[in-house]
Amino acid sequence: MTTPRPPATSQRNRSASSPSPVKRWAPALAAAGVLGVVVFAGFSGDDAPSGSAAGSSSSATGSSLTVPGSTTPQVVVVTDPGISKTQLRQTLRRGTVGDEVKAIQQRLKEFGFDPGPVDGVFGGGTEQAVWAFEGLVLRRANTEQSGEVTNDTWQLMQDPITFGPRRQQGVGRTHMEIYLDLQAAIVFTDDKPTLITHISSGTGERWCNIITQDTDEKGEPLPEPVKVDVCGISKTPGGVFHFTRRYTGNRQGPLGGMWNPVYFNYGIAVHGAKNVPSEPASHGCIRIPMFIADYFPSLVKNKDLVFVWDGKKEPEQQSENDMLPVFNFRNPDATTTTSSTTTTSTTIAKTTTTPKPATPTTPKPTATSVATTTTVASTTTSASGG
Repeated sequence: MTTPRPPATSQRNRSASSPSPVKRWAPALAAAGVLGVVVFAGFSGDDAPSGSAAGSSSSATGSSLTVPGSTTPQVVVVTDPGISKTQLRQTLRRGTVGDEVKAIQQRLKEFGFDPGPVDGVFGGGTEQAVWAFEGLVLRRANTEQSGEVTNDTWQLMQDPITFGPRRQQGVGRTHMEIYLDLQAAIVFTDDKPTLITHISSGTGERWCNIITQDTDEKGEPLPEPVKVDVCGISKTPGGVFHFTRRYTGNRQGPLGGMWNPVYFNYGIAVHGAKNVPSEPASHGCIRIPMFIADYFPSLVKNKDLVFVWDGKKEPEQQSENDMLPVFNFRNPDATTTTSSTTTTSTTIAKTTTTPKPATPTTPKPTATSVATTTTVASTTTSASGG
C-alpha cells in the first residue's frame, strides 16, 4: 500500500537552546481579545561538554561539534481570537468514528503528521500521530501521552502551529531529528517538515538469543551464515550521524524483520514495523509505522544528517563511546556455536523483558556435512533488526 507524501507547511526555524519552562496556552488571551504567541521550546539536555574526538563510526559525524546558540523556538502556537473554532462533543480516542475524527485527521495532515487515510476512523495511525502531537506540542513524555483528543486539545489544534528544526540546515538540505524522550521524529527539507511521526526506539534492556548472522557490522555478506549464541543491549545512542545505506522491502535481520530500513549507525536503522507502541520496544532501531515506511526512504538520501536527542545530552555533546551502539557479544553461558547453511533468523518474541539465555544445539553430522565449532569475537556486530 502506498501513502502520499505528507504536505510540507510553512515553518519557523530553531536551533537548540538551554532548558526553559514551557509557556502554557492561556484562554485568557482570547477572552481579552489579544493576539498571542505561545512558544514551546525544544529540549536541551546537560550542558557538560564531552570533550571527545570525532566518532569512529562510519556514520557518525563527530562528537566535538559545537552546540548551536538559541535562535527561534521549535514549536510556535499563535492564539488568534478571530479564528472561528468548532467544539468537540466528546473526547476522541481509538475506536471513535465520525466527522469529528475526520477533522482531526485532516488537521494533523496539514501540520505534517501522517495519521493514515482521512476516513473518520480513529485507528492506530491516528493514535500514533496524536502521540507525536502530544509530545512535540504539549511537551508530554511518552509515558504521559494518552493518544486521545480532548476538546481543549482540539481548541489548540485549530490555532496556527508551526514546527521548526532544532538544528537549522538551510535551503536545499534535508535532515532528520529524532527525540527519544518524546518518541517522535521529524524529517526536514529546507528547514520545513516533510514528515512528523511517532517512533519506538530501543528499550535499553539486555537480551540473549541464538541468531543466524549472515552479514558483518557493515552489512557485508559473510562467506557463510553462522549461527551464534549472543547477547546485546537494546540501545539507541544519541549523537550526530548520517544515513549510509538502505534496503528495499523486507530485510530479515538477525533480530527480526525490518521494512525498508535506512541505516544511520552501524546496524541501527529507521524502518517500518508492525508493532510501534507508545513506549520504546525495539532492539535499538527506530521503528515507524509500516504505511509511513512505504515512502519514508523517498524523503531522505544517503549522507543526510541525523540528529538524535537521548533526553540527557545534546547530540553534539555525545562522546565517541556514547554514539556507538552496544555490539552483540558472546553469551557468557554459551560454550560453542555452530555454522549453519540456513538464513532464517530467530526473532525475540518480546523486547520488554529479558529472555532466558538459550542453550545452543549442534546438528548431528551426516555423511556429507559435519558440524564445526566457531569462535565468535566479543564485539563483532551491532544489533540488526527490530
